[in-house]
Amino acid sequence: MKARLQSLPYGWRLLLATVALGIGTGLVGIACHFLLDGVQKLAFGQERSDLLQQFREAGGLRRFLVLSVTGLLAAGFWYVLQKRYKILSIRKQIDQVGDREPAPLAHILHASMQVAIVGAGASVGKEGAPREVGALIAGRLGKVLSLTIKEQRVLIACGAGAGLAAVYQIPFASSLFVFETLGLSYRWKNVLLVLSSTYLAAWVAQPIVGHGAIYHLSQVHWSASGFLQAVLVALLVTPLALAFRFLAKQASRKRRKDWTILWALPLAFMVLAGIVIFYPIFMGNGQVLAQAVLSGQPFSNLALILVVKGLLVYILLSNGAYGGTLTPSFALGIGSGYLVTMILSAVGVQLDPALGMLLGATVFLGTTLQAPMTAIALSLGFTGQSWALILPLALSAGVSYVIQNRWENKR
Repeated sequence: MKARLQSLPYGWRLLLATVALGIGTGLVGIACHFLLDGVQKLAFGQERSDLLQQFREAGGLRRFLVLSVTGLLAAGFWYVLQKRYKILSIRKQIDQVGDREPAPLAHILHASMQVAIVGAGASVGKEGAPREVGALIAGRLGKVLSLTIKEQRVLIACGAGAGLAAVYQIPFASSLFVFETLGLSYRWKNVLLVLSSTYLAAWVAQPIVGHGAIYHLSQVHWSASGFLQAVLVALLVTPLALAFRFLAKQASRKRRKDWTILWALPLAFMVLAGIVIFYPIFMGNGQVLAQAVLSGQPFSNLALILVVKGLLVYILLSNGAYGGTLTPSFALGIGSGYLVTMILSAVGVQLDPALGMLLGATVFLGTTLQAPMTAIALSLGFTGQSWALILPLALSAGVSYVIQNRWENKR
């Protein structure tokens, strides 16, 4: 079979790899969806349309026990896995094509645990898992079909974007992510491969994952004051996002992988478990917090909530957990944008809270991902907003980008 595939003309092999990748990552998105829902139902009971309600109805003791047990299981799992296998990041998979191959089973198990702990309420993102499995599938396809090293690297980047597109149903934002975050060049062939794989993956997963916006927010409109708001939000939120990006990078760099993970990670989970007994708003990857703010739920201590949420992400990641920071960044950005707008309104600068939340999310995502265009597309895609908002969001992302560059140059 492999010999027959390799006898095909190169162009057909590349096309076959792209189609197979789109279908494969779409199925990965479906698997992640079922795994997340299955763990949540097992851990917290009957599924609810409102995830926060599901967590609340489970009760404080159940939330505590679920997270405590999850911490013990996750610590043992990652200790054994990393002792036996080397887990390669997507960047390393791209860079080491032809020299080193990731262990398929180890990476699939690694990704599955990331989704499982989010389903159990861990404060990390789930998006890393489908990206990693998508990259893994792409690498195998590239080898089987004997693509050139250069094309294999492009295909692995496509796999990461397609995995993200399948889970969140955001193919355009995922395509931008591939170019901005993974550094793929904007050549016409690359653009075609990325768009084909991401849109096909989203289409395959759509019947199960759904195609509606993840977060519910009425359509936001803007006026001339939106430009002032964009600048102010960028000036005030970017430093917060830079602080979170610094913490996330430190956590990744210093993540425990030796035997100390066996006590440190369960302890980190118990810290989270102790907090969510009384405050279930901290459960999960940030979706609950973001939706609560978007829905207009009153928070008298929102600033403290945002600080605690960011620290919980850091504590879990630095002590051995794996997971993404995209969804936590979105939640922190929504909350920061809303908080900044309310503070400005209190001093007499009347601005739109809904627009402020989207601006904050764009600034936060653009800073943590270091991808301003991706951030704009994510903020609009997650909330189902019109592209008519692109002007104030682009201004905010641009101002934030300038601030980041000046900060980096001073270091």
